[in-house]
Amino acid sequence: MSMEEQCARGFPGQVFSGRGEGSFYVSIYAKMFRKALGFTPYPGTLNIRLAPKYVDVFNDCLRLVPKIIVNPPPVEGAKLARVVVYPLYVNGLPAYGVKPEITVYKGDVVEVISDKYLRETLRLRDGDTVYVSLAIGGLE
Repeated sequence: MSMEEQCARGFPGQVFSGRGEGSFYVSIYAKMFRKALGFTPYPGTLNIRLAPKYVDVFNDCLRLVPKIIVNPPPVEGAKLARVVVYPLYVNGLPAYGVKPEITVYKGDVVEVISDKYLRETLRLRDGDTVYVSLAIGGLE
């Protein structure tokens, strides 16, 4: 199996509640995301902790995915950083992973944005297993 095939197959992870800061940051970056992605994301992120045995492979696969750099909006007095955005699917639903240059999470966490409230759309709760597959050629 090629690296591309392995990356597109999907990586299991568990949904978990973050620190509650996702909605704040997504709201601050909303205009920048709209400009870069063509939509305004739901104000919040879906947090997925990858199964430990897939973390290294997932992060290796990220090198193959097209990325968009989103610069921080000008907010006086705030220390904001760039965000790397990349296309993916969560349980087959198109979305985007976000990797802020400043984050409390390690490489085992995928933060996801979408124009939909993913918890509701996919009927997810903390502890549910989802599959994250990377969109090597971009989203269809």
